[in-house]
Amino acid sequence: MPVVQESGRSLVADGPGSESNGGFPYDLGAFDLDGTVLRRDLTITPATVKAFEALRRRGMRLVVATGRRFEGAYEHAEKLGFGGDDPVVCYGGSMVRRMNGETLLHRKIPRDVSLEVLEWAAERGLHARVFTDGGIIISPETSAAMKHVSYREPDVRIVESPARWLREDATEDPTKLVIVDHPRDVPRWLGEAKDAFAGRLHVTRSLPHYVEVGGLLGTKSEGLKFLCERWGIEPGRTLAFGDADNDIDMLRFAGCGVAVGPMDGEVRAAADRVAPPVHEDGVARFVGELVGEEV
Repeated sequence: MPVVQESGRSLVADGPGSESNGGFPYDLGAFDLDGTVLRRDLTITPATVKAFEALRRRGMRLVVATGRRFEGAYEHAEKLGFGGDDPVVCYGGSMVRRMNGETLLHRKIPRDVSLEVLEWAAERGLHARVFTDGGIIISPETSAAMKHVSYREPDVRIVESPARWLREDATEDPTKLVIVDHPRDVPRWLGEAKDAFAGRLHVTRSLPHYVEVGGLLGTKSEGLKFLCERWGIEPGRTLAFGDADNDIDMLRFAGCGVAVGPMDGEVRAAADRVAPPVHEDGVARFVGELVGEEV
């Protein structure tokens, strides 16, 4: 399956600085993890690692941009060659933290609106999670959530009411909130959630059973924008890869947004290009075409 051109925009970035970096068209590459470079069995192929190495040899800065928290992103970023001062955009864009643990950016959700979300979810019998820096507070598993949630981590705490915990026991505002439900049931309430918190929160689906809620600036595009400003990189000279709704804003922000198949229509429409699915090494194949070598 070849890489397909999806719009009239050229693969090569235009504008000032397009001849820098040895003539290579991009200075910064951003990569979603799950469904983009990370397979369902949580493996990363050697071809994908080689693709990252090929981009680094051409002078590109690379960054992981994921909905995962830092602790969950770290192990996968390390396998992709990240370390030391390299930043990771995590919590869906609410945090930018270096691999060495230094936090460069941390945006939190105000407590009052966080409580509204948790109470909204509780009224509908939905499983909710509160992500703080280094910990997760969750409501008791619902039957819909249990089938789609398999991890148990030492810093996860189950409480009867996340809203009550946040109101009475929390020592900091949340970094991100998550609502979990059966994939077939999420569409029944997702639109309602977006409408209820429009203009106040960013509500997006990251996995079939997973809806992330963050601040309006807690997005992958804002995390990428932060790094562009920090490094003096024009947005038009960025390359971004993603496969899900929470990647849409990042794909639109980048000079070239690449949707990794399969994806829904809105993700496809946000991208300039489409790459094969992760199980076909879509990112590696796209990069191979871009750099003109087999990876």
